[in-house]
Amino acid sequence: MRGSELRRLLALLALLATPALADWKQDYARGLEAAKDGRWADVDRHMQGALADNPKAAERVRLYGQRFEAYVPQHYAGLAALRLGDCNKALALWAQGDNAAVVSRVSALADEEDRGRLECSNQLVRQGQTAEPRPAASQPEQAPRAEPAPPPRREPAPPSTPVVQVPPPARPPTAEIRESSPLSAQILRPLLDAYLSGRYADVLKLSNQVPPTPRLRWHMLTLRAAAAFNLSQLGQMTDAEGIARNAVAQAREADSTLKPDADYFSPKFIRYYNSR
Repeated sequence: MRGSELRRLLALLALLATPALADWKQDYARGLEAAKDGRWADVDRHMQGALADNPKAAERVRLYGQRFEAYVPQHYAGLAALRLGDCNKALALWAQGDNAAVVSRVSALADEEDRGRLECSNQLVRQGQTAEPRPAASQPEQAPRAEPAPPPRREPAPPSTPVVQVPPPARPPTAEIRESSPLSAQILRPLLDAYLSGRYADVLKLSNQVPPTPRLRWHMLTLRAAAAFNLSQLGQMTDAEGIARNAVAQAREADSTLKPDADYFSPKFIRYYNSR
């Protein structure tokens, strides 16, 4: 299979699932998925990871393919803090950096924060505290207020869902996949769907067959190596690093001219692959 054909296949498949991209994008995408499911401890963990690498909020960023979203890790980390019972942390996160300016331009997010602030106001008043956020620079604490004025109310918005803008592709991706290479789609698509969705254990289960060409073997083994590497980084499998190391060695044997694509693999994994 020609490299350009397989690259097009990977790009098309990336439209169907969540990829492992630059580390902060990967953390942010995982945090959004956790927010959909109400897994607030995971939301906090992933959003803190995104903030560590890129704290600057933005109204529109490209996560992968044609998927664009508002990048507001402070907003979702604040929601997680609220749901985990820490209103002071939630209010402080919402007041950080560019979060307030970006959120004010996305009505669903602004409504969500308004409801959260009102909830925190009521909660903190019951606890005899103020509902003012604590900014990064310390300020003298204010005396408790018996009845703080609630923030301006907005019309209720739907429950929390990440704001996603996905321009539709010109043609159905599955049609182009069938036309580009039925064999590569048949072999690689289940692995790519699992890998790009973060189901790394499934990638290991699906990557035991032997593809018929060295190039296909390289792609399968590289996906296997990346999945095992991520499991090792997450501490979810004791022998994952050994599996990743062996898969990298086999991938190099299959085709030494190919290298992991930065559009689909994290910088950490690419450094790991190149250091073997």
